[in-house]
Parts: sequence; structure tokens; C-alpha cells
Amino acid sequence: MRIAVTGASGFVGRHVLGELAARGIETVAVTRSEPPPQAGESCAEWVRMDIANAPDGAYALLGRPDALIHLAWGGLPNYRSLHHFETELPAQYRFLRGLVEAGLDNLLAVGTCFEYGMQSGPLAEDLEARPTNPYGFAKDCLRRQLQYLRSIRPFNLVWARLFYLFGEGQAENSLLPQL
Repeated sequence: MRIAVTGASGFVGRHVLGELAARGIETVAVTRSEPPPQAGESCAEWVRMDIANAPDGAYALLGRPDALIHLAWGGLPNYRSLHHFETELPAQYRFLRGLVEAGLDNLLAVGTCFEYGMQSGPLAEDLEARPTNPYGFAKDCLRRQLQYLRSIRPFNLVWARLFYLFGEGQAENSLLPQL
């Protein structure tokens, strides 16, 4: 199995690459800039690609992976920037739609707890999305667009929402490491 990972040089991406390597899964790590210095440790093939301006034939350039784990998203950590739905959302959808139309059958896309809005208490995956910031709104819109795309071109879609992660390699200016 061959899995491509966008956002591979980010905090979550580095951990995902490590897990895939530990399981002996062939990976293609996608980054818009130079691979990080520790890139060789992940046993991944690195492809430099700006998904906002993905070239024609991006799916082939990624080696026609069996699955994509889509972690990339620009404009963070400014969750209130209009960039998320004015720029990032259309670019993300255009990139993912292009891969699906070229033959990608399995997509795991990462959403955010901000799709639920600012709520207190326990959350459940079947709660209605009620985003209250541009980032959560854009992520929820991307999920809906991909669900609609499945009705036109069937593919397997998993939407995984992340909640307040903490761990090795996290940016020092994040709130949790400061606690």
C-alpha cells in the first residue's frame, strides 16, 4: 500500500509519517517547502508541491497513491482570518477534487473541533456542526463539498476532527506547551 501525506512537515504530519514508517507502509510525504532536516528518518519519499497551485497530473506526481491523508492547511494559527474561506477553502477543494477525479479512491481529510463552534462540555461526532470562526467554517464547508463530490464520483472519505493536540515537536508558542 502507498499512502501520500500532505502537510507532512507539520506537527501532526511528522507523527503520522513516523507511525506509517513503523508499520512498514510506503509513504509519499508532500510539503510545499524543503523537507525538514529529519526527513530521512521517516523512510518516506518527499515531493515538493504547493497544493494551492498544484500542477496538472498531481496524482501521478504523487505516484498514484492508494490513499491520501490530508493534513495540510495554511493560515494557522490565525483562526479568525478570512483567508480560510476566501483562499484556503477553494484551493484545498480544487486540489482534492483533482486527485479524486484522477483516480484517488481513499481520502482521510482532517477537520477541526472548531467545526462544532465554541462549546463547553462533552462533544459527540453526531453533533451538528456550528462553526463560529472562519477556520471552522471553511473546514466544515470542505467536508460538505467532499461529501457532495462523492455523489458524483464515488470514493471513500473519512473526516477526522482533531482536538487540542499536544506532544513532542509542538510549536513552543502553542498554549498547551506553555502550561
